[in-house]
Amino acid sequence: MNKVDDHQHLVSSLLQKIKRQELLQFLQSYSKQNTAFKTDLLLHFADKISLSGSKKYDVLIQSIIRGSCEEKVELDQPDLPKIATQVGELLKHAEEQLMLRNYLDPFNLATAVVEQLRSYITGGEKTDPVLNDRFARCFFILNDLLNSEAGPDLKDSVFNFALIEAQKFSDYKNSIKENCYELLLNAAFDHEKQKQVLDLFDQIIKNIKRLHIERDREQQEEFYLRKKISLLEKMGRADAAQQVIDENLNITSFRKEVIDKAIKEGDFASAKALIRESKMINQQKGRLYLTSEWDERLLKIAIEEKDISNIRTIGLRLFYDQFDISYYRVIRKTYTAERWPAEAQKIIESIKAEANFGVKGIHALAVIMIEEQWWLQLLHLVQKNASLEFAEDYYHLLKDKFPVELVDVYREALRRYAEHNMGREHYEILVSTLKKIQSLPTGKDVSRALSTEFKVKYAQRGNMVKALNKLVF
Repeated sequence: MNKVDDHQHLVSSLLQKIKRQELLQFLQSYSKQNTAFKTDLLLHFADKISLSGSKKYDVLIQSIIRGSCEEKVELDQPDLPKIATQVGELLKHAEEQLMLRNYLDPFNLATAVVEQLRSYITGGEKTDPVLNDRFARCFFILNDLLNSEAGPDLKDSVFNFALIEAQKFSDYKNSIKENCYELLLNAAFDHEKQKQVLDLFDQIIKNIKRLHIERDREQQEEFYLRKKISLLEKMGRADAAQQVIDENLNITSFRKEVIDKAIKEGDFASAKALIRESKMINQQKGRLYLTSEWDERLLKIAIEEKDISNIRTIGLRLFYDQFDISYYRVIRKTYTAERWPAEAQKIIESIKAEANFGVKGIHALAVIMIEEQWWLQLLHLVQKNASLEFAEDYYHLLKDKFPVELVDVYREALRRYAEHNMGREHYEILVSTLKKIQSLPTGKDVSRALSTEFKVKYAQRGNMVKALNKLVF
């Protein structure tokens, strides 16, 4: 018999000798001294607690919170992961009860968890992920009740709970808010309830317009407007749902939807007018980051209308903004094969002339040269910007065409890299690159020479020397 068995045997023997009254006195006394023990006791015998309605679960969850606080140095900071674990066991029991068609206990537990632990769910994205999961499970349980054979009174209770909670979660920005409002929409299954929800949305939107700063306001306003649209569509009021969009074109995503719909229907005049207005609004509000999104739509219209001038103008604007080769290809299609090389060279010169020409601009030039298969120009570009990053980016394209010249690029790039980078990770990169260039003509000689050079120049860098000594020539 091992020590665990000995210990268990001792406990069993002791319990047989203790009188019932003595054990009760001990349990009562110890549970007063140790909240964690009391919580475990209550959870274990939860089905025997005779409190009515949600009071039983209120007591249980409050006990869980107090028990977790006792184990923390800061009493106001409960152990949220521990709370989430213990609540999870209760929810598991509730889910089992649903399977057995016992609907009241799951309702009381789910509502108690939300009400008792709401204050521990932050209004932002950062909160305990396990506790977030427990909240989500509560709303899932309540949604399951709506789809069950539970009586209409209990389903009315779910709606009333969701309506009250929705107002408390209105300023939250995490997934809990989404869960809560999804429950509310699902629970509004008759006209009277739907009207109550619509009135709630209108009041919240009114408050948002009055209280929130502009950037937060649009995000919050869109959330509730979309919920309102979903409800109107559920009610079969498609025209009213569309009217919500048309009356709220200050919401950027709504404006995009209206524009995209106009383009799809071939109403290019309306789409262009809305885009011009949108660009003006964005300029006034300093939202220049949205300009390309409107230009993408203008380019689409120009292509549909075969407007060569605008295809070139807008396409170039988008290419300079993003250096996306797809825009370059759109522009190229508008020129003859004979005229295009000269136009492409103009684009290259324009990029070089940019005041903020830098790494992004160099990569843009490389993209054009690769697209046009101007390999000699690409080699010259890499030679002028002989960093290890550039050499590595275009190695696969140049190694067969200009192997000797590429080794010379690597010689300078590796010297710069060795000078400016220290640490084992960088030394491993140095060594692996020296190995790689050995496969190129003259590469083995250059690799050997650089290895010797670095060992002498950076003799004080012991880890570099050790890494270089692993090279085999």
